[in-house]
Amino acid sequence: MKRLALLAATTALVAGCGQEKDEGISGGGNVIGRTVTVYSLTNDPGGVSRSFVDGEKLALSDAGGKAGDFAVNFNSLDLGTDEEAQAETSRRAINDPQIIATIADATRVTVPLFNAAGILQVAPSGDPGLIDNPDELPSGKSTVGQLEGTVPGDFAARYEQAFNRAPDQNAENGYRAMAATLAAIKTAGAAGNDRTRVIDSYL
Repeated sequence: MKRLALLAATTALVAGCGQEKDEGISGGGNVIGRTVTVYSLTNDPGGVSRSFVDGEKLALSDAGGKAGDFAVNFNSLDLGTDEEAQAETSRRAINDPQIIATIADATRVTVPLFNAAGILQVAPSGDPGLIDNPDELPSGKSTVGQLEGTVPGDFAARYEQAFNRAPDQNAENGYRAMAATLAAIKTAGAAGNDRTRVIDSYL
């Protein structure tokens, strides 16, 4: 099926160990080239968070694997539940020079790490009190956006066609999170590879 082929082409599920050093944390900056990467950090993406991740995949497929003039890659990592695992996974994403944004719940681990790195964090859930807490924002600027947007009217039918099961609320949230992230990159125009401009576009 053409749609599933596109899903496979635009998705990379990554596993393994993260790096312990913060050499990739540089406080914003530009992604070099015309391809950027959106990271999804969820607990057990192949299990309990599968519907959410599939919703993200469908949104990216609907966008043709692009946001404006930029090609968009998608990497899904297991965030884990304990703080050590969350820190390791977050740093792994940050250390990718192609990262433009992440979709990850707001926790006292993820928020300060992505904030220090100057990377947009779209937080579908988590602790909303962390989003504007100056003690959790080492850069001094907000980098966390809450879930926005809606799903298209035919979302349920197309999700079921693509994944052979009906969508739940998590699937809808995954679609909304990815669609809103792609919209921010597109809104930034020619600066869609500029992490700071993408943050400004979302917020």
